[in-house]
Amino acid sequence: MLKRFYAICSFIALSLCLWACTPNQSASSSTVDASQYDSFWIWGNISSAPYLSQAKEIYILQGEVRLNKSAQQPVLIPQGVAVLKVPHQKVWLVYRNHLLNWRPEEIQLIAQRIQQWEQAGNQVQGIQIDFDSPTKDIRSYALFLEKLRAALPQKYRLSITGLLDWANIQDQQALHLLRENIDELVIQTYQGSATIPEYQGYLKKVSKLQLPYKIGIVQRGEWNPGLNFSADPNFKGYVVFLLRSAP
Repeated sequence: MLKRFYAICSFIALSLCLWACTPNQSASSSTVDASQYDSFWIWGNISSAPYLSQAKEIYILQGEVRLNKSAQQPVLIPQGVAVLKVPHQKVWLVYRNHLLNWRPEEIQLIAQRIQQWEQAGNQVQGIQIDFDSPTKDIRSYALFLEKLRAALPQKYRLSITGLLDWANIQDQQALHLLRENIDELVIQTYQGSATIPEYQGYLKKVSKLQLPYKIGIVQRGEWNPGLNFSADPNFKGYVVFLLRSAP
């Protein structure tokens, strides 16, 4: 009987030890609650976005530049919402991109779209290019951005999205070009609607790029609230990607 009692006590002690030694996932990560943020990407119907009223800054999809296979040249395909009046928010027009040999026609169409949003009474900050450049090809992308910056009217700012792996950029010439030509980099910590598992390790290295950056997170994705970048002068805040199906 005594042996059984000791066995039970040992089992309880071991269980308590294992419970205490197991990392508390809820303490180290939580779900992204969009209501706690004020800067958003909006890919869908802006009128149904539940957090628009509190937003200070919105990034709105407006088109995609891809290869027209039949003509073998770039083409800008309009996407996203029609021009709306949202005068209380800073507005960025977002263009997804798939190639680096734009023609003047693409720039002209984008400039016309900016003008349409401005004429509706909006505070257009500039454009954001969403292009998933591999880290090894970052110099080619930086050269493209240099040309784009020169073609855009100077009053408009240039924002770009970036992959987590960009934290490993070693090409100093490419970094110099980025510092000279972009106004902000928004590092995306997610793919689709899911957070990339190793995002924390990458983010700890982003400051070494010496670029003004924001961190892109996805609504209802994972985020460690213990991460604090406020001491980094290059950190400019967060942007939340709103999911269309979100309540």
